[in-house]
Amino acid sequence: MMAVQTSSNDSLQSGALAQMARWVDNAIVALSVVAVITALVVMFVALMAEVVVRYLTNQGMGWPTEMPNILFPWLVMGGIVLAAQRGQHIAVTAIQGWIGRGGNRVLLIGHQALICATFFYLAWVGLDVIEITGGEIYPVTGISAKWAYLAMIAGFVGLAFTALTTLVHLLYAGDPLAVRAHQIEDDV
Repeated sequence: MMAVQTSSNDSLQSGALAQMARWVDNAIVALSVVAVITALVVMFVALMAEVVVRYLTNQGMGWPTEMPNILFPWLVMGGIVLAAQRGQHIAVTAIQGWIGRGGNRVLLIGHQALICATFFYLAWVGLDVIEITGGEIYPVTGISAKWAYLAMIAGFVGLAFTALTTLVHLLYAGDPLAVRAHQIEDDV
């Protein structure tokens, strides 16, 4: 899977900063895919085990019902970060048709800087949430609720780094609208 979507291979130069941005993008994609697949598999296996045990014994195990509370936030945040990496979030692009490449570059760089600052700030504030929720313990598994809330912080950091690497790609790209442009062919 290609982390950075561009219209041609020449749109990104091979500078050290651009190479580092591509490496960070690939790491973000890999970590997000691992989080999403792990969450899906563990939730499915846990809930399937609960169904089988209930069917056979008329009693539940208890812990499988807590797994979605812990893992679903990781699934959601991993998906959000993957969508940002692929340029698949909803975007309003009407103004981009009115301004040229230079205007689009300035607009998109400002946009990514704002996104980066916002999500790093939200991750920082999220550390206070972890402190507050650290005392909440799921009764059957004994797992702290902070693990579920940690997904938000990890997702915010992933989104902030995605914005940062997008900003780097915008600096090197010949066409700023080609950076993270959604390619319908990639969905097939």
